[in-house]
Amino acid sequence: MIEIYMLIQLVAIADCGTMSGAAEKLHLSQPALSRTVNKLEDIIGVKLFDRSKNKVGLNDNGRLAVELARKVIAENEELIERVRAFDMSSRTISVCSCAPAPLWTVVPLLSELFPDMKISSEMKYHDDFLTELEKDSCQLLITPFEVNEADIVCRLLFTEQLYLSVPPAHPLAGYAEVHFSDLDGETMLLFSDLGLWHDVHRKYTPETRYIVQSEYEALGELIKASALPSFSSSITMGMQGQDNNRVNIPIADEAAKATFYCCWRKEDSKRFRAFAKRLEEISAVPLTYRN
Repeated sequence: MIEIYMLIQLVAIADCGTMSGAAEKLHLSQPALSRTVNKLEDIIGVKLFDRSKNKVGLNDNGRLAVELARKVIAENEELIERVRAFDMSSRTISVCSCAPAPLWTVVPLLSELFPDMKISSEMKYHDDFLTELEKDSCQLLITPFEVNEADIVCRLLFTEQLYLSVPPAHPLAGYAEVHFSDLDGETMLLFSDLGLWHDVHRKYTPETRYIVQSEYEALGELIKASALPSFSSSITMGMQGQDNNRVNIPIADEAAKATFYCCWRKEDSKRFRAFAKRLEEISAVPLTYRN
């Protein structure tokens, strides 16, 4: 039976052009490489090399064998990667979210409900966002819209309301509410990875100058030490509590509010039954309670 190592050594000879070069590349002795070649020829039953006193080179049989060997090696590597990926997927729950706040709720909840599973998460958002679930790039998809598809389960998560966060001395601090137009032209602090909220900021505050931070904890420290405005939300305030050094003013525009839904394939309904029940409990809590 032909073994993969034989094909790898055959391809190395073809790539290096000489037996000695292939032996050096593979960290083998030349006699050991010659034994592999002889064994491969015995198994196939034909000569793969033309041999002369001072030179050994592939013949037509050998060149065909190398071409086919490359395919077998590639298929072998694909097999390994696919099986490893399948094994990982069976031990991993992958979540793709359109915004950061849902992940702060969903990932800890999944870790609690599935303690033996690895929970992976990523954030992205685009026009064909639902395809992330349909093409199996994740098992749970958090969307800013309700999904009505026969093969997809969709459950309400929560609604997030954006707020303007400013020091008490800021000119807008006394407002009962503000609009995005009030912020246009300001210099503000902003987190770098916001998913769909980036689209909102670009659309409704095109003239605002943003100082972007990629680390959330660093942004928090900068907000505490700075007089610059920033954004907060009903979710972040519920998690972190009220900062007495900042005034949080609701942004009245409809675009400043997003309702999130958690979706998964109907075939996974049994697996996520307990998760769905917990989502019902979360979504039943009024938004004002989390402020």
